[in-house]
Amino acid sequence: MEGKVPASIHVDCPECETDTLHRTLKGRFSGKKKLDMVLKCTECGRVHEERFEMADQIPVRSIISRSDKSEKIQIELSSDWAITVGDELMHQDERLLVTGIEVDGMRVNSAAVGDIQTLWTKNFDTVDVHVSVNRRGKTKSVVIVADPDDEFEVGSEIEIDGRPVFVHSIKMGDRKIRKGTATAREIVRVYCTDKGRRRSRKSAGS
Repeated sequence: MEGKVPASIHVDCPECETDTLHRTLKGRFSGKKKLDMVLKCTECGRVHEERFEMADQIPVRSIISRSDKSEKIQIELSSDWAITVGDELMHQDERLLVTGIEVDGMRVNSAAVGDIQTLWTKNFDTVDVHVSVNRRGKTKSVVIVADPDDEFEVGSEIEIDGRPVFVHSIKMGDRKIRKGTATAREIVRVYCTDKGRRRSRKSAGS
């Protein structure tokens, strides 16, 4: 059985000159053992091509969570891979995020494919982005569904409940940014202000 193209992979980046996580832009098998990929470094954004010699595929017992339902399946993975919690995989046309790894009855952060007893994953085709909108002194929390690679930019407009709002900051992990962009996969919360309110303040101060 032909192998599957990974949604992300750790390789040496020619720009960073170190091993970094790369997102897959394109992937195509040449025969059964060669995989040609176009990759983008998540650290510096460098795009480059790589060719890999693929090892044999082995089945790994896996559990996929989709909302409130789970499915037990076998996912075939390259025998020379190591999997880490937080990695992304492709199963058929579905993007998966690795959320847990079991080896010898214990949860671990990373393991060689051949050692994995159970792989826990969740559907990662879309992510929920939590947004706080301040309108007339009141804050409303909403959730919007986005592609994991969708970008949100501080200073830009997005539409909530059919109305434009202004993004003034974005929380990512334990830090908050007030300029620049972040992808949906990185975001903890987006903070916005009602755009009409922002315009009225500008007019009052002019």
